Amino acid sequence: MTSYFASVRSPHITPVLLFVNTCGNFLVLVALSTHVGSTTGSGLLAGGVLSAPWLPALLLAAPLNRLLSKRAPEGLVRLAEAASLLVTAAALLAPDRALLVVAASVLVARGFFESVTRSATSVVLRNVVPSQRLDQANTVAEICKLTGVSVGAALAGPAASVLSLRGLIAVNVATLALSALLAWALPSAPGKSVADAKDGAASKTGARLRVQDPVLRRLFARFLLVAFWQGFHTVAVTVIPLHLLGGGTRLVGVFVAVSAVAIFAGSLASLPAQRYLAHVPSTTWLLLPMVPLLAAVAVARTAATIVLYALFLVLFEVAFVHYNNRLLASASDEELPSVVTLRATLLPSGVAVSILAMGALSDLAGPLTAAFVVVGITVVVTAATADTGQARRRRLRSARSGRSRRPASATR
Repeated sequence: MTSYFASVRSPHITPVLLFVNTCGNFLVLVALSTHVGSTTGSGLLAGGVLSAPWLPALLLAAPLNRLLSKRAPEGLVRLAEAASLLVTAAALLAPDRALLVVAASVLVARGFFESVTRSATSVVLRNVVPSQRLDQANTVAEICKLTGVSVGAALAGPAASVLSLRGLIAVNVATLALSALLAWALPSAPGKSVADAKDGAASKTGARLRVQDPVLRRLFARFLLVAFWQGFHTVAVTVIPLHLLGGGTRLVGVFVAVSAVAIFAGSLASLPAQRYLAHVPSTTWLLLPMVPLLAAVAVARTAATIVLYALFLVLFEVAFVHYNNRLLASASDEELPSVVTLRATLLPSGVAVSILAMGALSDLAGPLTAAFVVVGITVVVTAATADTGQARRRRLRSARSGRSRRPASATR
């Protein structure tokens, strides 16, 4: 079976691998969080379980960066999926009394391997997909990852009502076994074997977790702003229907369902829109979503607010895909490991900080004030990260001088 997967190596395997990986993992993650919340009655513990896989990536950012700098990315994915499979299968051996604790511990331990998989697959696509098709490939991968999260979370409730916790872990073992097999179908960079990639990377020294290119820094600031929106949205799907619209739990359910459909629709809309996204000023994707957001909270009427907020989420997802693709396409080969490492670590931390801040602000001042703060921060970040004409002229002069100094034999 492994030899068959190795014989059909293709970058098109990447989206399938991400779907299988996230679907199985989120199935267990959401089911375990729900179980902990219902058993203990603590929302804090349930939320802690949901955020547990992100902690190792935050603490181990430097080792992750060194791995991505010095190892072939397709090999890292294979090792990460195999390690996730082994630690998850080992949890099945735990006695019933300790199974819940062991399962939660496995989530924490496995978080680092999941970060390796998601970061290294981005490097794989960058290495093997032609530049003119890279945006499309990254978008498809993002759609499949989001679909896996949504499907896994949606199946968690029905699966938990039929299977025990041990049965859910066994299902996750099966999905990890499939993703580990799919990892063997990931290709190496054209003209470079895995061994050559390792030898070439081993000569690099001082793989530091930093991004020096000012253009990339501005892109990262905008990417983190979109993560800040995600934190606001996590709070808003509850406080807007309850406190702004005066509804109950039924309206919250409708709001959550419409929001999930809108985000998925936004990710799908980003795929055909790729050819146009780069031709529109980058600031458009920061400021445009703010219009329906303000309108949604200002109108404060159930039907209109739901429609306008759904439009905000569609544009929000387009913005996320746009800046994600720009980050991965603009990074140099030397800075790409740092870019994907910071993306894997700063994005969840930005969402977590935003959830805490927006949750506290919504409780103290209401969702309308929280929405105005989001708009204000967006305007400030947009202005602070604007590319000045002087910076553009400096890059143009640098590009021209680089071309003039290039020897004739180096041209293609």
